[in-house]
Amino acid sequence: MLRRLLGAGVVVALLVVSTFSSASAEDGSDGSDEVTLVVGLTQPWETLNPVIGYAVPEYEVWNIQYTGLTSRAADDFSPTPGLAAEWAEIDPGISYTYTLRDDLQWSDGTPITAEDIAWNINTSRDQEWANYIATVTNLTAEVVDDKTVTITSSVPDPKLPTVEIYFLPKHIWEPQATPETIETYDGLDGVGSGPFVISDYQPEESLTLVANDNYYDGRPAIDKVIFRYFSNPDAMVAALQRGEIDAAHGVPAGSMEDLAADENIVTVSGIQGGFDEIAFNMGAAEGQPHPAILDIEFRRALNHAIDKVGATEDLWFGLAEPATTISVGADLKWVPDIPAEEQLEYDPDLAKQILDEAGYVDTDGDGFREMPGGGDNIVLRHAVNTDSDLGGPVGELFSGWMNAIGIDVSLDSYDQDQLFGVIVDGTYDTFYWGWVPYVDPNLMLSYFTAAELGNYNDANWTNARYDELYDEQLAEVDPDRRLEIVHEMVRIIYDDAGYVALWYSPDLQAYRTDRFEGYVQQPADIGPVIFSQSSPSYALLTPVGGAGGGGGSNTGLLVGAGAAALAVVGLGGWFAMKGRRPADERE
Repeated sequence: MLRRLLGAGVVVALLVVSTFSSASAEDGSDGSDEVTLVVGLTQPWETLNPVIGYAVPEYEVWNIQYTGLTSRAADDFSPTPGLAAEWAEIDPGISYTYTLRDDLQWSDGTPITAEDIAWNINTSRDQEWANYIATVTNLTAEVVDDKTVTITSSVPDPKLPTVEIYFLPKHIWEPQATPETIETYDGLDGVGSGPFVISDYQPEESLTLVANDNYYDGRPAIDKVIFRYFSNPDAMVAALQRGEIDAAHGVPAGSMEDLAADENIVTVSGIQGGFDEIAFNMGAAEGQPHPAILDIEFRRALNHAIDKVGATEDLWFGLAEPATTISVGADLKWVPDIPAEEQLEYDPDLAKQILDEAGYVDTDGDGFREMPGGGDNIVLRHAVNTDSDLGGPVGELFSGWMNAIGIDVSLDSYDQDQLFGVIVDGTYDTFYWGWVPYVDPNLMLSYFTAAELGNYNDANWTNARYDELYDEQLAEVDPDRRLEIVHEMVRIIYDDAGYVALWYSPDLQAYRTDRFEGYVQQPADIGPVIFSQSSPSYALLTPVGGAGGGGGSNTGLLVGAGAAALAVVGLGGWFAMKGRRPADERE
């Protein structure tokens, strides 16, 4: 499950320019030119440990450093061979035997064997690794021989034969697999099975991966991939236009039209099930919300005060769709149809009526409501994610929506790492963030169970019926029946009015066509070309005309957290123009 932050058109008044060489044709140690792809992004890395990481940039790195036992087809997400060349069904939904490819090696030359596969599944299950347990909780892996492993589930598993975890090198990770070290290991060993492996990491500046000579599908045409972090999305756009980076993820919505007009740039609005939400603290953590939030009528009123349509139009420039409820898989088929008359649609007058009838009234005439029976004004603590360029705008919007119905709001700022801690502790009333789910809905669904309290259950919400249905869908192999169960689960979340999906958020990306060719959308025709479910583009890209990529030796815009001199004028000019605004691997 990928926690993610979005870029959506915030206007920045001042850019700081610093100099770096983003040479795509670099001198290799053998005197040849290295082919380097430079990708810009606007969200920093928190950790490179696949056991605990939760941000989209981290999943992108793991997607190309580690290969799964199975993979996902670029066009339709169907299971395809990964480390396993083939598999055979022993008992449908229960047991499968996987045969590894011939002569598999980790990037350091160590053989990849069935023992690596079994160790990952059994150890992550026994130690309950945070990012693995929802997938492996019922699985047992048994080594048949060096190339063959049998995986058996204790209950029918609709996800099989797909086993959607990152398989780590046992000889590197086994010493780290203790309760004291597994979550603190930095994951920077640079040993993997994918097309590229980590070679250098500069926190909040850049991350470099180099081609894996032992990759089973052959060494990629690109020698090096550099991910460069920009704390300022407009600086990233300028770098793309100037040819200093080859591709960009998290492009501001307001920049897409200008980029599309450049004959050397292609823009992509990729759909893969992502959504953004405003979540309420539902009180299951130690830290408690304002008591009003625990009243479903109060929450329903606040839902009616949130203008999803207007916010989507303002923030996304027509590139996103307002959401009805959350999406739990990459395919929006998992979103149930909710009749219009049962939706908590924007209606501030109805919101006021509900509050009045529930006793939340303004007794002293200062414009803000109190709890039934009087007392202090209701003030909601809204957590603003400062690592998201939508964090501030959504926070301002939320405050305005609430003020319009007589509810006061205080805006408290946190970076994404701090915010994750605030959510776990329950020391908030509302927050804004977003998710990009996996293909299968199980992981997203698991995050709303009682078992995930103190971890990924970010609304601190529990529901006994929901947990029963979660266990039922986990073992339902009939796809039609499972779809019905998932729809019921999502409807329970919606009806409890504590998790307000704002919009189905596209991944806004752009890439230069004069550097590399071979980008593929996942899924076909509608998905992103990078930062996707299995990120196939990197291994397929080739230089245009055989030339190097990366923009040559130019003066570039390096705007990252390390560029402390960056001066960003607040959002006043942007609010004057648009009128208004914001919490995933955990994307």
